[in-house]
Amino acid sequence: MSASTADTVIVDFDGVLLRGDAFGLFLRRTAFAGARLPLAAAALVFLAPIATVPAFRPWAARWVSRIGLLGRNAEELRAELARFGADLGAEPGRIIAPGLRMIRTHLAAGDRVIVVTACEHTLARAVLDAIGLAGVELVASRIRGPRLIVHNHGATKMAQLAGQGVTPPWRVAYSDSLSDLPILGSAEQPVLVNANARQVARARRLLGARLTTVTWLGGQGPEVRR
Repeated sequence: MSASTADTVIVDFDGVLLRGDAFGLFLRRTAFAGARLPLAAAALVFLAPIATVPAFRPWAARWVSRIGLLGRNAEELRAELARFGADLGAEPGRIIAPGLRMIRTHLAAGDRVIVVTACEHTLARAVLDAIGLAGVELVASRIRGPRLIVHNHGATKMAQLAGQGVTPPWRVAYSDSLSDLPILGSAEQPVLVNANARQVARARRLLGARLTTVTWLGGQGPEVRR
């Protein structure tokens, strides 16, 4: 059934609600720790140049994920991701306070908030639950054992939303990445978070005057809108 999008707010995760790349942190701190470190280093040396080509980034991401998760039992992996996400949500300075306030404000106004992210689902869900957003909907990447079966990045986000009956236009969209231009372009009010001048200029060319940019400072600092 198609859902009404009149009051729908689409929110990116990494860089908007959480500082850094949650799944990347999991790989570096957990999956690639200890004896796997040399394998990780070799994989990154090989894959880093490939990942600079936008068309090959999903392929590179799948292989980095697969190498990091190889050999892990699926149930144990889910539990490990959930524990890591809960810990990440409690880590000092990890959650972007203005992003969290923004979501709470939309929820209080009765808006439907959907977090749409390339982060793995179990990990992102655990973070959201840990910071009091258990009721917020989530559309994320999916793994099956060590395999990344859905990389929810770029245009895939639009397809995943459509698969759940959420179709544009939506009222507001927040992202820190130009890979989310399809999401931002489908919003009545696109909001680009913590972008540099080049990103703002490109987004402005495509989205025009309806684009809002915000700078969300550390801790409980103020929000600067442009």
